[in-house]
Amino acid sequence: PELDAHDLVAPPAAATPATPATPTKPEKGAKVSEASGDIRYTVEVEGLGAAGDPEGLLAAFRMQSTLEAEHKDPANAAQIGRRAAADADLLAELLRSRGYYDAVVEPRTDKVGGGLRVILTADPGDQYRFASVELPGLDAAGADAAKLRDAFPVKAGDPVIAEDVIAGGLALTVALGEEGFAQAKVGERDIEINHQTHLASLSLPVDPGPVARFGTIHVTGRPPFSA
Repeated sequence: PELDAHDLVAPPAAATPATPATPTKPEKGAKVSEASGDIRYTVEVEGLGAAGDPEGLLAAFRMQSTLEAEHKDPANAAQIGRRAAADADLLAELLRSRGYYDAVVEPRTDKVGGGLRVILTADPGDQYRFASVELPGLDAAGADAAKLRDAFPVKAGDPVIAEDVIAGGLALTVALGEEGFAQAKVGERDIEINHQTHLASLSLPVDPGPVARFGTIHVTGRPPFSA
C-alpha cells in the first residue's frame, strides 16, 4: 500500500519516461516478428540492490507483475511492451511505498534469439525518513499516554514505510482497547513529504475517549456440586 502523502514542497517535474532501447539485432537465422502473437520472453529486474530489503521488494513485484502473470499467454511485441510499461509503474509504486519517493524505473526490451528479454532497471534514489511523528490528542489518556505512545512503533528517524505506519495504527487501536478506552478513535493520518530535504512529517490524531469501567457485578447460577 502507498501512503496518502502530499507534498510539502512540490517535487521537480516528472522525468519523461525513457524510450525503450533499440532492440539488438537478432542472431543469424532467428526470426522474431513484431506482429506475431507467440513471442516468448524472460523478465529481469535490475537495480533493487540499492534499496532496503531487495528480496522482499522483488517478491512483492513478482506477485503482482503483469509480465509474470501472463508470460505463458500468446503475445506480440506491442503487448509485451505494454506489460513492461505497466510493470515499471508497479515497481515504482512499490518503491514509493517503502519511502523511495524519487524512484525511477525504466523498461526496455532486447531481442534474444527467437524471443525477447524484458529488463526493468530501477534507480531507487534516497529513502525518505520521518522528521517528526505526532499523535495529537493522545495526552487525553492521562497516565496511560506514555504507554500508548510506545505502542505506536513508528518514531522520528524511521523510514517512511507504508506497511509500518498502517500496522502501527492498528497496534495503537488494540492498545487503547486493552487499556480500557473502549470508545477510542484513531483518525486519518496526515503525511507531508518534503522532496528537497527527503524528510516527512506524520500526524495521526487520537481521541481516547473515557475509560470504560465495570459497573455492579452479579453472579447467578447454582454453586458447584460438593461432596
